[in-house]
Amino acid sequence: MPSVPPLSDLRLARLVGLRLCHDISGVAGTVGNALELLDGAGSEAADLAVDAAAVLRRRLLLWRALLGGQGESALGTVLGLATGEIAGGRASADAAALDAGIMVAEEVVPVLLTAVLLAGEALPRGGVVRLVGDPHREMAVLPEGPRAAWPPALLRAVAGAPLPNEPTGREVLSLWLAATAAAGSVSLSLAMPPGEGCGPLLLSIGE
Repeated sequence: MPSVPPLSDLRLARLVGLRLCHDISGVAGTVGNALELLDGAGSEAADLAVDAAAVLRRRLLLWRALLGGQGESALGTVLGLATGEIAGGRASADAAALDAGIMVAEEVVPVLLTAVLLAGEALPRGGVVRLVGDPHREMAVLPEGPRAAWPPALLRAVAGAPLPNEPTGREVLSLWLAATAAAGSVSLSLAMPPGEGCGPLLLSIGE
């Protein structure tokens, strides 16, 4: 299992908080602007505010799960939290080969969700994040789409290589994946195909 990059709990929490603020700030701004326009634009502004508020709520539920507040949940419920959030809505998760009702252990939920979101970051032009395997033993998370490529920070985290002293907000999910995987006894590895391509990220549970 790769070692978690040397990063203080406080620094990691700060980075996670920054990422959270980044993800919800745009939606919160839309809600505020729409509410200011309610008197002048009538139902159109109200509809905009309602839609934005719904997105904001979904993101908060997603981040609660990412931080470990979801508890044991069905696979379909876990993946449903990421609906519309993978690659900024340009990609979707496909777990059709799996039983949506199979339960995912509490400590595995944030690992799996973070891996799915990172797979979205590997799809700059959108695509599909495919999931196969068994959430009790091993899961494979595979991004499929044009120019699919895992973020460099993930490659370093899986290899146990040191990260920059001052990681950026874009690297926080890779750090979070490594930290939650170590805490949940989940081993991370990448099956890289020969030549060009983006191999699956393997989550080996209980190792």
